[in-house]
Amino acid sequence: MSRWQRVVLWTIAIGAWAVGVTAFVAAQGAAPAAGRGGAAPAQAQPPAAPRGGGAGGPGGNLGPDDKPPVDAAAATRGRTVWAAECINCHGTQARGTDTAPNLVRSVLVLHDRYGSEIGPFLKKGHPMQSGRPATALTADQITDVAHFLRQRVNDGLRSSPTFTTQNILVGNREAGAAFFNGAGGCAKCHSVTGAFAGIGSRYDAVTLQQRMLFPNVGGRGRFGGGNAPSPTAVTVKVTVGTTPPVSGTLVQMDDFAVTLRDASGATRTFRRGPTVKVEKTVPLAEHYALLDTITDKQIHDVVAYLESLK
Repeated sequence: MSRWQRVVLWTIAIGAWAVGVTAFVAAQGAAPAAGRGGAAPAQAQPPAAPRGGGAGGPGGNLGPDDKPPVDAAAATRGRTVWAAECINCHGTQARGTDTAPNLVRSVLVLHDRYGSEIGPFLKKGHPMQSGRPATALTADQITDVAHFLRQRVNDGLRSSPTFTTQNILVGNREAGAAFFNGAGGCAKCHSVTGAFAGIGSRYDAVTLQQRMLFPNVGGRGRFGGGNAPSPTAVTVKVTVGTTPPVSGTLVQMDDFAVTLRDASGATRTFRRGPTVKVEKTVPLAEHYALLDTITDKQIHDVVAYLESLK
């Protein structure tokens, strides 16, 4: 989702809130005062939030980048539905089997907010292990399953109180070497006789996997010593009309403006328009693209291969 779409969503949310407040104030101002000895007019009670927190979820979090809170009771109910209808194909922890995919890594599940994505998908009639179509599930059951799946996603985060580091050296080294030097395209940028020589002695398996999947943990535009940008920082070159281009490390870019930090460390902002040309360079573009295609087995194989380089 683009920054512009996020701005639109927040604008709609704020506008709806403002309209609600205005209507409430107007209603209070128009309400007749109670006469002498008369009872004050009854005030309308706010509607109860739907089970699971509704579209915004518990706490009213909004937007695509929030971390949706999990209703533990709903997740427990969802586990019952999961055991009855989904577990044979997707596994106990929703991490997939030979017959069905890992839902913890599913883009649809990650985008879901209390059934917003899962519901429409299931309502298309996805088959269930009982033989019934998924259209037989109620809205509450779908919400409960959404909470169960979100709980499975959160349990895999390092910040989770239930997270424990497991032995991840379960891959095949030879298969990892083949992927590294072939289909994965890793060898185009990384040399096992150069910077990667002995890498298995410098990092443990968990760190190797983390750095492979999330190589730019330091953040976009992170600076090292002095004003030297990180070699993996996203850079932009901005040309306004016929003036000389200005290059630097990307700080912020949306549909309205682009901000960069030049070689001197100065921050410069340019308003975007028809005469403004922006060229963006993402050194880690292939890493990001790989996340959409690499399988769990390939990840484990490559980690096993890298860990063996000592």
